[in-house]
Amino acid sequence: MKANPWRRKKWNGRWASTWPNGLRITRLLSLSENQFLGCAAAFVDSLSGEMNAALLALRRLEGGAKGSAFAHEMTLDTHRYGAMIVLDRWASLVRTFGPHIQITRGQTMIEQAPARVQASENLLGRVNQLLDAAPGYNSELVEACVLAYQSVEMTFAEERAAAEQNARLGPMLPEEYKEARLMFLEDLAAR
Repeated sequence: MKANPWRRKKWNGRWASTWPNGLRITRLLSLSENQFLGCAAAFVDSLSGEMNAALLALRRLEGGAKGSAFAHEMTLDTHRYGAMIVLDRWASLVRTFGPHIQITRGQTMIEQAPARVQASENLLGRVNQLLDAAPGYNSELVEACVLAYQSVEMTFAEERAAAEQNARLGPMLPEEYKEARLMFLEDLAAR
């Protein structure tokens, strides 16, 4: 039996990516409003989680010199770059589906996503440069990072508000919302 060149190879690894751009969600032909809002909720939750985890690691390092707590530095690096990955994957989702989605609430989430992502990437990029260049983790550096992460959170306030509004529905959330949210959460968590 000859191998089919169009069939993707199956991998046993839990997070092995077999998708062209790494996002399973983009295999869907389109997204409904509920599916898009589920993805937006997954995005803001993941972005907040990455930045909060980075800040926790940074707080543990506060007052120390670089290299003094390698495990905490690795955790910081994992999460500060994880936030960049989450932003990139949100941009990919909006780039893929944005031109084709018309939603009744939150159309500006789609329209302003490229600018919001770019502004956040620029800010997080500067924070990462600052962290890389600093000889240690003094309190001024930590507070600068806190302010930068808060600014990024505020940049996506509309997405957060939509996620919180939908969360109030609890078990009455549409199934397609929950399924899309879960699928995109898995896409965002994959490394």
